[in-house]
Amino acid sequence: MVCQIDRLRRTLPASIRNVLNDLPKTLDETYRGTLLGIDEVKREYAQRLFRCLMVSIRPLRVEELAEILAIQFDDEALPTFNSEWRPAYAEETIMFVGSSLITIVDRGGHQVVQFSHFSVKEYLTSERLAAAEDRLSYYHILPEPAHTTLAHMPLGTGSIMPSSGTYHRTLRRS
Repeated sequence: MVCQIDRLRRTLPASIRNVLNDLPKTLDETYRGTLLGIDEVKREYAQRLFRCLMVSIRPLRVEELAEILAIQFDDEALPTFNSEWRPAYAEETIMFVGSSLITIVDRGGHQVVQFSHFSVKEYLTSERLAAAEDRLSYYHILPEPAHTTLAHMPLGTGSIMPSSGTYHRTLRRS
């Protein structure tokens, strides 16, 4: 529903009737269109956000989740953090990358990111998505790679993110 409202919001008044007639009939069609509408240059970053949201055991604050966008993942080397890639406007960047599939809500005075509906999470892990065309199945989330992505993100005081260089997770003793 949020995805469809977003589409209507970006429509000129003269085109609303046509857009209403062309709206997807199912959630799968809606999510398919939304995922395929993510710009090529944002795909990798959107996937990172979705992975982290999928497997996090607690709500992720906007600033925490934005940190994952400043990490360079490379198959050949350890992930590296680049402080210059840290988004200046975390909330806007998260929404820009994550499209209408995610939303930001206030929880106990903190802005946290979540999927816009529980069915988004179900769709991203579904066999339907896994079996879809490559451009779409790219977003299919498996638990192991999602946990790996999340493990590279600093969470609260339990880890330290250096200002540059290779990221090493450290645990603070109480």
